[in-house]
Amino acid sequence: MKKPLRNLLTCLFLTAGSYLINEKHAEAHTKGISLSRYGLVDVSWTGNMAYGYFSDYQNGFNPIKLGERHFAGLNFTSFDLSFTQDAYQFPVKWGLFTAWTPESVGIEEAFVIFHKLPAQLQFKTGIFRVNFAKINQYHDHEWSFADPPLISTLFLGSDGVHNVGAELNWQPPTPFFTEFTLSAMHNAVGNFDMTIPGLVDFVKGGTDYRDFSIYSRGVTYFDISDDSNIEFGISGAVGRNKSNGIDKDTPNPNNISLNSNDLTTLGGLDMTFTYKPAPFAPYVRWTTEFMFANRTNPLVARLDRTQRGAGKTLDDQIARTVLPSDIVGGLYSELDYRFDYNWGAGARLDFVGLPAGNEDTQIRTTADIRYYLNPVSRINLQYAYNIKSGLDNPYHTVFLQLNIGGGTVTPGIGKFYT
Repeated sequence: MKKPLRNLLTCLFLTAGSYLINEKHAEAHTKGISLSRYGLVDVSWTGNMAYGYFSDYQNGFNPIKLGERHFAGLNFTSFDLSFTQDAYQFPVKWGLFTAWTPESVGIEEAFVIFHKLPAQLQFKTGIFRVNFAKINQYHDHEWSFADPPLISTLFLGSDGVHNVGAELNWQPPTPFFTEFTLSAMHNAVGNFDMTIPGLVDFVKGGTDYRDFSIYSRGVTYFDISDDSNIEFGISGAVGRNKSNGIDKDTPNPNNISLNSNDLTTLGGLDMTFTYKPAPFAPYVRWTTEFMFANRTNPLVARLDRTQRGAGKTLDDQIARTVLPSDIVGGLYSELDYRFDYNWGAGARLDFVGLPAGNEDTQIRTTADIRYYLNPVSRINLQYAYNIKSGLDNPYHTVFLQLNIGGGTVTPGIGKFYT
């Protein structure tokens, strides 16, 4: 290398290094570094751990309502290793998100996106988080709180819907951002494979078209001012809520005629307002999401605590009953305030029972405070109170959570919902 060129590169390197050292907010650029633009693969990782305390673990805590996510004591929720790339000289993106737990290693997402199709279309296929509702699009380490909302857990499961499927996305040429998505996802999903879209419903996978569920979402986004914006979304889904082989011993007090073609339809509305005058600090974000389900003769699940004992699994404690058709609805509303580069706080209200249908009414209030170690790592202290719900006693919950990540952290990987 010629000496003038070497001197120029050295000068540029030292200038950039000096800027990164002296400019605090330059740390944010670690959130957007991408090797894909150079034809390489981005690699990122994130760990998610929490210690949980429940004031009434025996007669208050209900894993059917909260999902198989957090239990009393230390929880290693997941370790995610992610790979993404923009294909070189070809309009395709791909991603592979692997989830490591103490018991197994699995694929959370593995997909390809054709993102430059004619007429502003995009096509995605593989295993992916379906574009349905607001919360379902985020990985657990991206959530503002340690646990998901109650209503999304009821309808989508504690880890959301991410199965094999195909998705078509269209962004029409409107003055402000507008997007429509239609997806077909293979069954089954949800806690204990009981939900599509309801927690208490069976949907069994197969090759028949009826073994797929259809999801749709429309969203619009526009600026209110130079520092604030608002987003509105509407979602819908439909799928069979029973498998072909229904257990004839399932309690059926109303002698309802069982039909494997019974459907559950799901709808949702969401709104997100954001005030963000500067990157990272400060900002205010308010999200409210309402979901409801119209269920035909659902199989409703209850926790049977009399079945606890040595050698008993959680599935052994689930009692299912066929009940008349119902409509179940609920919402969550959460407010986040990032009041400093390293500090943030939030509050959330959960309400299941608008209407309750055959489910128990659930109300939970949550508050937390977070310390951000860097743009992709944080410590979160969270408190929640659950009121009495059905046969479940009221109880308090405290979580001390650690999210930590690293790598070439591209948008969509390792970030937080900010």
